[in-house]
Amino acid sequence: MQPKQPNIKSPNLKIFLVTTTIHIPRVLTRYRSLDHDMNMIVIGDKKTPERETRDFVHALGNATYLSPEDQEKLRYKSSALIGWNSIQRRNIGFLEALKHGADIIISVDDDNIPMDKHYIEQFTSLLTNPYHGLSLTSPSGWVNIGEFLKPKIYHRGFPYEFRHKNLEYSLLPVANAHIGVAAGLWLGDPDIDAMERITNKPMSYETTDIAARGIVMSPDTLSPFNSQNTAYIRELAPLFMMLTGVGRYDDIWSSYIMQRVMKTTGHVIHFGPPFVWQERNAQSLWKNLHDELYGMEHTLQFCTDIAAISIPHDATVIEKLSYLYTNLKNKPYLPPILFDIADAWIHDLSTVLKHK
Repeated sequence: MQPKQPNIKSPNLKIFLVTTTIHIPRVLTRYRSLDHDMNMIVIGDKKTPERETRDFVHALGNATYLSPEDQEKLRYKSSALIGWNSIQRRNIGFLEALKHGADIIISVDDDNIPMDKHYIEQFTSLLTNPYHGLSLTSPSGWVNIGEFLKPKIYHRGFPYEFRHKNLEYSLLPVANAHIGVAAGLWLGDPDIDAMERITNKPMSYETTDIAARGIVMSPDTLSPFNSQNTAYIRELAPLFMMLTGVGRYDDIWSSYIMQRVMKTTGHVIHFGPPFVWQERNAQSLWKNLHDELYGMEHTLQFCTDIAAISIPHDATVIEKLSYLYTNLKNKPYLPPILFDIADAWIHDLSTVLKHK
């Protein structure tokens, strides 16, 4: 059975843009100029200038700012486990988007600047229409989408075991594919790990023709994507939880979980447009490196373990997610808080979705 997708022609299609910030997110003025009706949810943190940010977001129209106090009033079970001063608070925005009927969720960072006036339309079209084009595959089972930027980079979370090898990519024609996740790429300061940023400091100013046109991944391959400039459909939204206990692999491991379940739903991932320019916020690269070491060590094992789990195809997406975590609980390298946040997230999802 073909996966069901939203109807782009429906006047009731609800698009929600979600971001976290510790600044006044002035880039949202650009997003608002691209779509006057899209809903926006801005998740604040302890460091966010509350009054100024609330006033700014309110002035955007059809936009909600949730301060730490606002978030606590929502009484999500996962909130306390996430803690504060953490990008994982974006999970609260995802839950709120689902609660208010989002058909498509666009997750962005507050340093992502859209480069095309058709930015929202591109995401919407990808996620609501059958895809006809090229599919990328590799006998290794891995694709590094950073191969298609100039200069070449390795996407954060791509296993070190497969770097600096010829992965023998093949391009195949595909028709009537159903995109569940559209991962827009980024120019400027790309999403690489701290080690590469410290040693090479790459800047991307252009893409290859393949990336410029866009491409989907074959279902038999894995390719990490992140939580910036990424859109996905409501059906798959329960899968995209920013994890705790795994450092800066919070979105990366979530992307691998999402891909594992997508093999049972018939959806594929698209990489390419719409592009953003990333004017990266100041961060401590040494702290980032520290927060990446755990994921660098265990990513390949994690992906091997989730691939080995036989997921029942006739279950709901939330049931499949729960099944995955249940079957991972005996893995000694995984921290207990990972399962605590998963249980809380699934509880919050059931609360949110039962009201729809």
